[in-house]
Amino acid sequence: MLKKFLEKLFPFLFSSRTYLAYGVEEAPTKYPLDKARYPLMAAFIREEYLKLKRPIKVLDMGCHEGMMLLYTKQNQTDAEFYGMDILEERLNKAMQRGYQSVTRQDIQNFPYPFNNGFFDAVICSHILEHLEYPEKVLQELNRVMKRDGLLIVGVPVGLLPGILWRRYMTPMYNPWKRKKEVLKRFGHIQFFTLPVLKKLLKRYGFVTEEARGDFLIRARKFFLENYKWWYKFNQWYGKIFPGVLGHVTLKARFKPAAH
Repeated sequence: MLKKFLEKLFPFLFSSRTYLAYGVEEAPTKYPLDKARYPLMAAFIREEYLKLKRPIKVLDMGCHEGMMLLYTKQNQTDAEFYGMDILEERLNKAMQRGYQSVTRQDIQNFPYPFNNGFFDAVICSHILEHLEYPEKVLQELNRVMKRDGLLIVGVPVGLLPGILWRRYMTPMYNPWKRKKEVLKRFGHIQFFTLPVLKKLLKRYGFVTEEARGDFLIRARKFFLENYKWWYKFNQWYGKIFPGVLGHVTLKARFKPAAH
């Protein structure tokens, strides 16, 4: 609501052009903060590629149109991408961009069509908050990932008071925010703080190595998102305060307990 008000009052602050954001995809600004997680995830994938010194197999859950492949190509990472998404038209675009295979499948349907220990890395970006039982996805990732494999998770995060209000109070006065209605729309059903996310991952064998916030303040088309210094400032903030507000992108290692 505030953004719409500002756009009407100060239209010159909001871009009306199209740029090649991060040198990869079209967007209304050069450094859109709603896309900042993509170069970060690509950097994590590149680190894994350099560590293993061979092409790596990556599962991209909710791959959409396969943008991750473009970001990893840009930073010269040799990776084989396998995609999953529920919308077929997105999968077709991902295949055109070079994914090894794509699977039209609800992420909540198990098992996934991959062999045990197949993947070196998994991207699970902005998936878990939509699931009634995110732990079931993590259990399935235990099966398809290699030991010591890389898991990249992205979710919205907030502070505990706001999350408790959204979880328990908001549904009392807003019927559209009640669990049953949210599940119909594949909306946000889980609300995470960074400690809660780390605890959930640890329960299923994933040890957190790094967590980075995406932004302090963002607004689509906002003029500041044309400046690299603003992007760098938000990256700095996200590194220092990864779990305060906005989104977090977390890098974890699959280290199952010995039996």
